[in-house]
Amino acid sequence: MNWLRRIFPALLGATILGIWALTPAHAQEREWLLDAADEDAFLVFGVPETDDVGVSFWCKIGSGKVKLFFPEGSADLKADASADFTVTVGEKAHVLKGTTTENAMTGATSIETELQIDDPLFRELELADRFAAKIGSHETTYPLVDAGLGSLFKLCRTK
Repeated sequence: MNWLRRIFPALLGATILGIWALTPAHAQEREWLLDAADEDAFLVFGVPETDDVGVSFWCKIGSGKVKLFFPEGSADLKADASADFTVTVGEKAHVLKGTTTENAMTGATSIETELQIDDPLFRELELADRFAAKIGSHETTYPLVDAGLGSLFKLCRTK
């Protein structure tokens, strides 16, 4: 019986782990979603039907300009200010200037910038499979496979 007391916790742990491993995951992963309304077009990398957004590109349709928005820029940035941040595609870093906003939901500071549709950054993003953003002390890499940037950019170009 003494051996059973030593083995029982291990058997119980293995059983629980086995049951947990067979249970389907409930967490959804972020994906790219394109949405166009009457005046605006949005390409969002987030979890559908939630407030979870990693990054979004959006424009007024036909404006010739695209806004790049990071809802969780960095907690160390001051809100309602102008700040530099870096978007890296491949080996090329693009230093951008954005406007910060306090994000009450996350405690971080969001940042947004607007660029002309013909900015070299957008051409590079269309050809890349991922890009990284460094905003304050926060750095994240975003996938671009199946992002559909070209479809958004068509909507944003001037008519």
